[in-house]
Amino acid sequence: MTPQLILKICLLGLIPLQLNAADSGSKVASSTTAAVPSSRVRSQVSQSYQLSLKQLGARFPIVLRGVDGRDGVSFNVRADEVVTQARLKLFFSYSPALLTEVSHINVLVNGEVAASLALPKQASNTLQQERELDLPPRFITEYNKIDFQLIGHYTEKCEDPTHSSLWANISNLSSLEVTSEPVTLSSDLRNLPRPFMDQRDPRQLQLPFVFVGAVDNATLEAAGAVSSWFGAFAGYRGAAFPASLNTIPAKGHAIVFVTGELPLPGVVRPSAVGPSLSIVSNPNDPNGKLLLISGRDHQELRTAVNALTIGNAALEGASMLAKPLSNAALRLPYDAPNWLSSQRPVRFSELSNAAAMNVSGHSPGAIRLNLRLPPDLFAWNDPGIPVSLKYRYTPQPFKSENSSLLVNFNEQLVKSVPLLPLDSLSSWLPKLPMLTALLPDKSMSMATRLNVPMYMTAHQSQLQLNFKYDYNKEGECRDIIVDNMRGAIEPDSSIDISGYPHYLAMPNLAVFSSSGFPFTRLADLSETAVILPDSPSLQEYTTYLGLMGRMGQATGYPVSAVRVIQARQVDQFTDKDLLLIASADNQALLKKWRSYLPTQTEIKTKLKLFGLDLNPLNWAFSSAFAVEKSPANTFLEGDSRAVLIGFESPLARGRSAVLLWGAQPEDLNEALLALADGDALSSPIQGAVSVIRDKSVDSLEAESQYHLGSLPWITQVRWRLSESLPLFLALSLASAMLLAAMAYAALKRLAKRRLA
Repeated sequence: MTPQLILKICLLGLIPLQLNAADSGSKVASSTTAAVPSSRVRSQVSQSYQLSLKQLGARFPIVLRGVDGRDGVSFNVRADEVVTQARLKLFFSYSPALLTEVSHINVLVNGEVAASLALPKQASNTLQQERELDLPPRFITEYNKIDFQLIGHYTEKCEDPTHSSLWANISNLSSLEVTSEPVTLSSDLRNLPRPFMDQRDPRQLQLPFVFVGAVDNATLEAAGAVSSWFGAFAGYRGAAFPASLNTIPAKGHAIVFVTGELPLPGVVRPSAVGPSLSIVSNPNDPNGKLLLISGRDHQELRTAVNALTIGNAALEGASMLAKPLSNAALRLPYDAPNWLSSQRPVRFSELSNAAAMNVSGHSPGAIRLNLRLPPDLFAWNDPGIPVSLKYRYTPQPFKSENSSLLVNFNEQLVKSVPLLPLDSLSSWLPKLPMLTALLPDKSMSMATRLNVPMYMTAHQSQLQLNFKYDYNKEGECRDIIVDNMRGAIEPDSSIDISGYPHYLAMPNLAVFSSSGFPFTRLADLSETAVILPDSPSLQEYTTYLGLMGRMGQATGYPVSAVRVIQARQVDQFTDKDLLLIASADNQALLKKWRSYLPTQTEIKTKLKLFGLDLNPLNWAFSSAFAVEKSPANTFLEGDSRAVLIGFESPLARGRSAVLLWGAQPEDLNEALLALADGDALSSPIQGAVSVIRDKSVDSLEAESQYHLGSLPWITQVRWRLSESLPLFLALSLASAMLLAAMAYAALKRLAKRRLA
């Protein structure tokens, strides 16, 4: 049978169609996705979801300028879905100067015009327009681009194609509603992390974890490694891992951990004996899959988990026995795959591909390089992070002083580099020793150095490079835009943070919220112990898995060496940083360590800050840059549903502890949501204590601090002196007196020698 004949029979409903993106059937899947009408009858239940343009990558409203302005967003379709309907809800505005008869906005899907919006002049006075459009499903494939094209004119006579009246704005709050039907994929370990986590899907990952039998610490350690592995793939989407015991979800996919027997009705365990990984169907959902991670004991379960999370390149088939890894390297501090290396300059080719660093046009979009910096870089009195920038551009044939390469960091201007025209190159040649001849493509290769001020940086940062070319005005009726301008950033450009020491004042919940620090200092969390209550609830298991997912998201590496313990074992882990999870009064360490906490925590609705130090000497010698502390006896009234507290470990100096506490077990979810969606909070999580009530956050600073890391002694002395004026004056006076005494002694010896 030919593929075309099979497809026709399937469309007639005579036989079911099974699609597998990993084999030759993927060609059939692609053509079906693009050609299936919305009225196609299926036995599966359709599902709908909505995505804003902001979720699809438009960080700001889309601005269209000129006679032919164009910009857009990408959206992708999961491998186990077929789109049957797509509806676009647009919020937009446009210039009142546009001529209705010859101006419009086109909506294109993968280059095909899906709709054309008229721009009536009377409606332009309305602040924002709203329109709903149906996008033909036949245009939609696995990877898609929605573009908005402004065809704009403000006069019927000769016009300036870059006139300021030629504009339209598409709100990034516009949304795309997608209706899809599920498709059953084959069970093949090579497809992992699909279908459990599909990187085409921009929505938050919701992946249930099912524990079979009793849940002990070793099983939780294995589950934490798996949740962090999926969290690394989920990335910006975020991930949640609801836990259950001996209960397969009624719908969708799930991860199942099995030690020993498998007493789950309808789930057939493969015959493999030993540490194994298997993908089987969900007995409650014909389109759902279960990933069985199993072993006869905890050691075999750990072997299976390591094969999945660290040695996954060798996975294949529906089921396989896992072999112990013999070459798993120990992690070093700050070597997380997602983090910028602290040991050497990092080339731009490690941050992006060459195609993404090439642009065209007079005003192309910015080239964006995403960076994750270690959160404890110490940069006092420093010129900034050095960047060696190499770039190519098309020199303009006319004299221009306005063409430039704009270098921004987190949307803040760092430097504007002039792009010299051809007639200026000869006069500038003696001043540009790094200048080379025109390349065969008529572009000019240049280089420059710049420094990014540390105050502009954050753990998750972005370097933006934007080529802006001047437009040559030839005169009325002679202006034509020739789109032959090109710009490129060379892959061997580099950024270097290797000269910065690691030193940070703690407690600091801001770095825990953004990067999981200090636990993520080692990507595998080999110096971290998670302390659960003696009798944890399912919500506390879910909280633990969610936190491990965030650690994997931050580092890009599974937490393969984390330890899970209870309060009675804590004295055996004095060399660990501690992460405590508790609700109500189920954590015995809260009472035992009460005096070490920066707050007095009543398991009710109040938090009371210890009294402020009133000693004037301590004020004089305190840091001039310290964050202002809350006043004495501050009370945070109200329903304190969830609390984050950072403090120094009571077991060892220089070790850190973070407590996640909920008034009830389900309130721990408030803390997870706050950590996952910091932009939605009233204020950021920071300081030593953060009290969370829905989207409201109140934070307090601790009175005493401790420091992680170390500084060169000369830097330490200079920094301490700069922070304390009395100490600086006292040391200066002592130095002056010492120099005077030395001078007096020298002069006295000289006088004796002269008299003798």
